[in-house]
Amino acid sequence: MKKLMFLSILLIMYGCTQQQQPQQQPPIERPSLPNYDFLIIAHRGASAYTTGHTLAAYEMAVNMGADYIEIDLHMTKDGKLVALHDSVVTLHNAQQAVADVTFDEIQLLFPGKEFHKNHLAYTLPNLEDLRVVDLSEILFHFGDSINYYIEMKSPEEYPGIEEELLLQLREHHLLNRDDATPKVIIQSFDAPSLKEMFALEPSIPLIQLYKFSKEAKLSKKELRELTKYASGVGVNVEAVNRKFIDSMHRARLLVHPYTVNDEELMRSLKKFGVNGIFTDRPDVAYRVKNEKSSIDID
Repeated sequence: MKKLMFLSILLIMYGCTQQQQPQQQPPIERPSLPNYDFLIIAHRGASAYTTGHTLAAYEMAVNMGADYIEIDLHMTKDGKLVALHDSVVTLHNAQQAVADVTFDEIQLLFPGKEFHKNHLAYTLPNLEDLRVVDLSEILFHFGDSINYYIEMKSPEEYPGIEEELLLQLREHHLLNRDDATPKVIIQSFDAPSLKEMFALEPSIPLIQLYKFSKEAKLSKKELRELTKYASGVGVNVEAVNRKFIDSMHRARLLVHPYTVNDEELMRSLKKFGVNGIFTDRPDVAYRVKNEKSSIDID
């Protein structure tokens, strides 16, 4: 009788222990990008033809057939996400960090003043469209009519940039959609920032940026870590080779080299199987993308 009671108590205790243990959730899957042959990512807009990171550059890129416009983001002292490449600006004849000035101060800059240096074969844009803009204005201007490829520049210098970026993307209904092509891709050189973004909103495809001094190569350990959060890699074009591209594809990662402006190089990369390129010349990339190969003709 005592043995029976003892066994009953053990079974009850085991059952309680099992109930207390939380069920293990399956790991969140990183989103996969459609396996396009050749995405055209307009680097700072059509920056070969007009001042980059302006509405004019973005408009021109869209008209030239770009699949995405690339936007570099910094955060100002008053929390605005501003489209600029550099983290330092020259104001009142002195260099200042973007993080230390307000957006109103940033707007004293007029990047369009260098517009005349470009050799244009295109219509002169409105000078109003050649000024510094913030992300909210870009999103209001284009809405969901285009796709955005956004780089968080130096996110370690801007606490809260991930949350602010997500807030604006949600306000414009650009996330968790059923589009065949994702409306938003986010990239950064900063792996911790991308991992935080993945934890906050795992539906966004993330691109880990690299700049290799020699040929592009990742160890098995680096690749395992990368595939926990990233959907692809952005790599300086000088370091890209066929072996690297194939290894990324085996890991279900896409490859987007930067920055490619030479037409013949575009053709070579297309043959190598890259999934897209960053370019200042989206019109040239569009022509290469739509060329028929001899195999297609036959």
